[in-house]
Amino acid sequence: MMKKNRNQQAVQMREAAPPSAPFALLVAAWLVPGLGHLILGKKKRALIFAAVICAAFVTGVVLRGALAVPHPGAPFSWLAFFACLGNGVLYIAGHLFGFGNGTAADPGFGYGNTFLITAGLMNLLLVLDVSDIARGLKD
Repeated sequence: MMKKNRNQQAVQMREAAPPSAPFALLVAAWLVPGLGHLILGKKKRALIFAAVICAAFVTGVVLRGALAVPHPGAPFSWLAFFACLGNGVLYIAGHLFGFGNGTAADPGFGYGNTFLITAGLMNLLLVLDVSDIARGLKD
């Protein structure tokens, strides 16, 4: 009897769960800040979010922050790497074109790193926001 109730509860939970967001939409939202919101028709949000993230990224580069890369034996470098990777195409372009390569001797290095990491984390939060909107959990 108890097992039957658990099975019924599991079925009810699956039926009540919101649908998942399309994977391609989430990848687009990660790659280009604001693109996910633009695809969903939230043009004003898309523009504001893209401007904020790009401004934070550019500020980090101008302050001579470094785009994080993982280092063997330094586990916290992986956290900074994944946070910076959240910038999507900005991170990739930074490595391809050689910007975001400040050194610890640069006066704004710490602040620059903070801006680069924060921009990536904000973009990852926007991916979650796009997921919620696409699944109908948020307007």
